[in-house]
Amino acid sequence: MVLVAVVACAAMTAAAGDSVTIAPLAYRLTLSDADQFRLAHIDGYAPAPVAATVDKAAIPGNLAAMPFATEIHSAARQAVLDPALVHAVIHVESRHNPVARSPKGALGLMQVLPGTAARYGVANPMQSVEENLRAGTRYLRDLMGLFDGRIELVLAAYNAGENAVMRHGQQIPPYRETQKYVPAVLEKLREWQPPPPVAPQFPGRVVYMPGTFLDPFVQSQGRP
Repeated sequence: MVLVAVVACAAMTAAAGDSVTIAPLAYRLTLSDADQFRLAHIDGYAPAPVAATVDKAAIPGNLAAMPFATEIHSAARQAVLDPALVHAVIHVESRHNPVARSPKGALGLMQVLPGTAARYGVANPMQSVEENLRAGTRYLRDLMGLFDGRIELVLAAYNAGENAVMRHGQQIPPYRETQKYVPAVLEKLREWQPPPPVAPQFPGRVVYMPGTFLDPFVQSQGRP
């Protein structure tokens, strides 16, 4: 049985400027993935390798038809992230355009800055889709650890930088772009993230066949 770890994102309002309200969101990681994510932040730990190529049949149907579905799924799993989250970030960042360039110098699918890419050993984030994804997903993974899985802060930091989030008291910075960015990514995440498993429904009262051992009348008579 797969256990599910749930991190609930509380509704919050920016400290100043235009306000933005984030509806509660359950960000799900399987327990094994959550453990691996925590271990990944211990010095010397090497996460289990994930195949660079992904069988497209293993990708959820709502993501399988997306551009670069196999590359994104592989990068997300290697970074221990929900592929739906990575797709949501990419959609808002670049609309899945691998050659996108922003006026601020952000590059590629995940709009990675060269300085950020260099942290993860990626000299040129435009070299390939895989290199761009490697830098972007590992940055997202580290932000998940830095902000204890609070997805609204992770997204704010991806857009405005982790220092901006910390300067504003672990709140979404009061920047118009960031306050629009966070709800936009969350909207796509809700759309693309698979629904949580449905718990089995049991009837309130169980009726046993008359005359069986479990029939209350038979039990009251002390008969097998």
